[in-house]
Amino acid sequence: MSSNLKVVPITLNKEPLPKQKIVVRCDYKGQGSKENHEKLVNALNQMIREDSEITVKGVCIRAGMRTGFDNNVRKSYKDLHSIILKQIDIQTNDRRNTERRELLSALERLRNNTPINTDPVRPGGYISIKMLMRESGVHESTINRYHKDICKECTENKRINTDDVWFFGSEDLTLQGGSGAIKISFSEISPTWLKRSAKDFIKACHATKSSATLIANVHAIRMLGQDICAADGELSPSDIDRPFIENMLYRWSNKKLKWSTRKRRLASLRQYIEWCEDTGSLEFGSTRLITDSDYPKPEEKLPRFIPETVMTQLNKHIDLLHPHVMRFFLVLQEVGMRIGECCALPFDCIYPDDQGDYFIKYYQFKMKKDHVVPISKELTGVIQEQQQAVREELGAPKELLFPTPKMQLGGKRAYPRAGLAWSRGTLIKNLNALADTENILGPDGSVYHFTYHQFRHTTATRMINNGVPQHIVQRYLGHETPTMTSTYAHIMDETLKKEFAAFQGKMVDINGKIYEPEDIAITLVEGSDPDDIDAQWLKKNIAVQSLPNGLCSLPVVQGSCPHANACLNCPNFRTDHRYLPQHRDQLAKTEKIIATCKANGWQRQLEMNDSVKSSLVKIIEPLEVSGHDA
Repeated sequence: MSSNLKVVPITLNKEPLPKQKIVVRCDYKGQGSKENHEKLVNALNQMIREDSEITVKGVCIRAGMRTGFDNNVRKSYKDLHSIILKQIDIQTNDRRNTERRELLSALERLRNNTPINTDPVRPGGYISIKMLMRESGVHESTINRYHKDICKECTENKRINTDDVWFFGSEDLTLQGGSGAIKISFSEISPTWLKRSAKDFIKACHATKSSATLIANVHAIRMLGQDICAADGELSPSDIDRPFIENMLYRWSNKKLKWSTRKRRLASLRQYIEWCEDTGSLEFGSTRLITDSDYPKPEEKLPRFIPETVMTQLNKHIDLLHPHVMRFFLVLQEVGMRIGECCALPFDCIYPDDQGDYFIKYYQFKMKKDHVVPISKELTGVIQEQQQAVREELGAPKELLFPTPKMQLGGKRAYPRAGLAWSRGTLIKNLNALADTENILGPDGSVYHFTYHQFRHTTATRMINNGVPQHIVQRYLGHETPTMTSTYAHIMDETLKKEFAAFQGKMVDINGKIYEPEDIAITLVEGSDPDDIDAQWLKKNIAVQSLPNGLCSLPVVQGSCPHANACLNCPNFRTDHRYLPQHRDQLAKTEKIIATCKANGWQRQLEMNDSVKSSLVKIIEPLEVSGHDA
């Protein structure tokens, strides 16, 4: 291991001085009480001999002075006060040098793979600050604050490439809140021919595959190697046939692996085997080693949304987070984007349309596309506050909406990633620390543990349970297929499913004309800018307020409704058989009003209500027919 390390030597800034057990002399010069002066000098010398931690207050306590006498020392015993401060400096320098000797010794032991207090560095691993802390006994915060060169050595020289461990750098990983590199380890893959083939496979596909896919591929090949090594005798590629794979899959099914893990491992292994067959890298004993029927049947997934009771508790205390972190999670919980997408939000990510409504535009790394969704006025204000905060702290606008600030909450410690995207670990650590300190409880009564993807599930769950159709949720989340959205859609109870099915029925306008859902979708974007149709369509479908007895399909480019509340006379009004009771009730009331108008000679009111009656009759008749057909 040590032969593969490229080490930058670190030495002491200066030679450590031996601890000075000197006797302090300070003549009394008429300042303060002579008796107290002598007591303070004796107490200071005693603390030096005992190597006790020296402070002004500590010297006063050792001298038997009353509480608060340290303020008198600063004012009335100035010469003695200066000597105490000098001894504090000497003691602090001694402590720093002692820490440095311990750190350098510990670093050397870790480099030589001969640690005393911690485990050796794994092949392809690196010496972290936490590992150095455990080995040296010097706290992590002390290393960060007082021994920056050693800290820098741990953070900058930690990518150690070996024959069996590779690192791939990626700016996208840093942008999404990651470490900036992924580690691929082949050290646990056996036999040798499988390891060699696995390396060739990763070399061939690393440029086109995501980091998660590469890691999953290596894990799957390692599991294959474990089964090969567990077999009797030494197997060659030609011994890997269909019966071997069937036995392997049987053993996998008996392991405590999640359904999703087994599915991913099998898909990754299939990619590798098909690559070997296509390139001739290895010749197995059978073709079509893995088939579609080998994939495990999907399990019923439990909802992963955050309960509303937990969200209420979180939002009650969310302002206790660092302001940048608070705004980050407010964006995450409304828009429901993936964590990497939120970390990588560009500074100028929002823009208004002609009506003053705002949209947020971000890049979906998983789908490899830009995505635009409408946002509320409240979230628009939150994002604008964040933009202003970034301008004030970092000067000229930067690339990111959420760069890591310079200082932590309270301003006492600096963030090492200042200016870069927030670390995912830091963000979720802050959130769960808030849950712990503010006692945010889940349904089981224990402190709730947050994960990032729960916010995405929560956004979708809220939309679905508020009656938003699944195809609109699909567009909002940026899913390519309904299957991707079905993870969230199944959360609806049977009642909501029935209501949703009813909503998909026939709709009519005030003249009784029947409309299909597709017709309404077309009118929603009628006359819009073709380049902006998707965003406007989505805004209309998630932001419009439903009428009590139907909905309005006014095209977005025509501005606000000119008919006020006179929906029954509006050509954009749509309704269906669910509202028949309301329409019948309104017709009955309208007929009574008409009778009253006729009796009193109210001609204008009579004309208005005749128009309402006419519209109601035209609405009710086709809906009654449609209801009988259903």
